[in-house]
Amino acid sequence: SVARSDGAEPNGRGKRSPPVDLKGFTDSGVLGPAARLGCALLILVGFALIALAPGLHRPKGKGLCPGSATGYALAVDLLANGPFSEEHWDYFVEADPTGGPTAYLNRSTAVEDGLILQGNGWTTLRTGKVQKGMRQSVRLQSRLAWKEFLLEFSYSQVPHGCGVWPALWLQCANESVCKPWPVNGEIDLLEYANEFYSKSSLHLGRDAKCILNHTMLSECGPFMDKNSMHYNCATDYFTFPPKYGCAPNRDDTWPAPKQLNARPSTLVAEWTQDAVKLWNFPYDDLPADLLAQSPEPRGWGPKYLWSYYPLAWSHCPSQSDLRPLNVILNIAFCGDWAGGDWTRVHDDGSAQSPWWWAKTHLLGQGVTCASLHGMAGRTNNREACNAFVLSDKADAMLSHDSRFNISSFRVYEKQRVHNTMDS
Repeated sequence: SVARSDGAEPNGRGKRSPPVDLKGFTDSGVLGPAARLGCALLILVGFALIALAPGLHRPKGKGLCPGSATGYALAVDLLANGPFSEEHWDYFVEADPTGGPTAYLNRSTAVEDGLILQGNGWTTLRTGKVQKGMRQSVRLQSRLAWKEFLLEFSYSQVPHGCGVWPALWLQCANESVCKPWPVNGEIDLLEYANEFYSKSSLHLGRDAKCILNHTMLSECGPFMDKNSMHYNCATDYFTFPPKYGCAPNRDDTWPAPKQLNARPSTLVAEWTQDAVKLWNFPYDDLPADLLAQSPEPRGWGPKYLWSYYPLAWSHCPSQSDLRPLNVILNIAFCGDWAGGDWTRVHDDGSAQSPWWWAKTHLLGQGVTCASLHGMAGRTNNREACNAFVLSDKADAMLSHDSRFNISSFRVYEKQRVHNTMDS
């Protein structure tokens, strides 16, 4: 999530990852000559330490990841009764809160202009044409909100490309019952910009008391906080230093969108009173109970577990602030992240090792949106991004790459035990 470009409270309608702001970088995101020499020495020392000190390697964990529930039953199929039917979804049609050139459409216009399509067993959500200096897109928000549930999202393609900022996320969105963002919670399930890797994050209020248990995470697997917040879930972009929320993701998995598209999968998020978990199962290795629409996540294990929030085993009294969350799916353009990081080196999906860092930053082999598409005569990253996204050059790329192809989108809740005394 991110602050609005005008500095106003985002109210959960904008999203961002921590920026990269390292001294010594040139405008293209590559280090200058003096900085290269110094960092090269540090990299060599780092390689030596890693080679000579096996104890420095992060433990792989024991696969102990408690917190799942049992006895789930289908609550709602979010693709039933027509593609993204208004029975299940509200359409956000206001100005893009992230500050990008995104025109969010209502359902009738989105269907008429081909941004929502449905075939035999699949539904597509894509971006559209340029109109009045904005490019068409869709932002959906579930009419219902849930607390402690399981979400299934099967995809064969996710959006990617320069200037694109897609997200699947959960947020307390009912303004009549929810406190100002992010006090009552936001959970990012799938989010990235341009060709950066995706990560999951939990955002609670700026004064939240919620630091995840490091020991529990290391017992589960090789996790790291990809927001560099030491697993502190408090969020405030306007303080110094900023607070970005916690992001406990596996450090041996850096899922870039092209990699995700190469192996279609089912993303599953589970939220219980004890934990939040996020798996990504390839189609060829789906649990049989999930295929049968009777998921039993206690038996799934950690093999495909992307993210783990052991709330019940952490110092997290602010867990009680979490309210029922709506499901949100959208594709934005440019703005604070995709535009702001136009000159930032892309993640290629490989582990962020010393060699990767040296190759991309020291040797200048990293790819940026600016190196691919230029700056269009602009000196401002966001303006360069806007110019590309609104150009004829971007039409073919976005038509092919900027889409979700979805085969299932379901919410499950725990079955209520029938009490015969009530009969």
